Amino acid sequence: MQKKIVEIANCFSITIKKITLMKHILFTLIFLFTLNSFSQNEVNKWAVTIGTGSVLYSVENGADMGGRLIPQFPRLSVATYIFKNITLAGSISSDFNDNQEYTTYDGEVRYDFGTSENTINLYVLIGGSLIQSKHLLPTLNFGIGGTLWISDHFGLQGGVMHKYNEERFQSQRSHTYGSVGITYRFSLSGGNSNSSSGRKRIWESKH
Repeated sequence: MQKKIVEIANCFSITIKKITLMKHILFTLIFLFTLNSFSQNEVNKWAVTIGTGSVLYSVENGADMGGRLIPQFPRLSVATYIFKNITLAGSISSDFNDNQEYTTYDGEVRYDFGTSENTINLYVLIGGSLIQSKHLLPTLNFGIGGTLWISDHFGLQGGVMHKYNEERFQSQRSHTYGSVGITYRFSLSGGNSNSSSGRKRIWESKH
């Protein structure tokens, strides 16, 4: 009888996680739809990314957290180029097929060293997260990343950051977070974004 109760509880927990993940995806889609209602007189450069991520704890902290590795899927991101070399980005992702609960809401500022129009766009970042695990706790983030643009609109993005957690928050530990994804870049101005971009497709570059 006790075993059956445990099985029912586990099934209920998995169902709750799936519902929570669907809520995150729905929220992100609604947010993206809302962006399209912005003024058509402004020329804004936006990018959306869908991909996967992974949480990695140290050997010592992994023992305390119940495991070193937590896979994340999907990871959804929205970024907008603000002004010279500066981009703001927000992301959301949740644990996938893992017994550890980990949902992260990330915000960051990226500095790209003037490479935003290059085929390879490298950047450093600083930001913060709210991580929902046993409790909702903040972290301070810093890291590096980059995008390999294979056309005017599509690119492959990857990044790694360190999430620093204050020691007074015992239910979470500092850790490394890596992510990869496919990026689509577009403009909300309604104009032809190709006309303002000097980026060549990767197969058009001279080697």
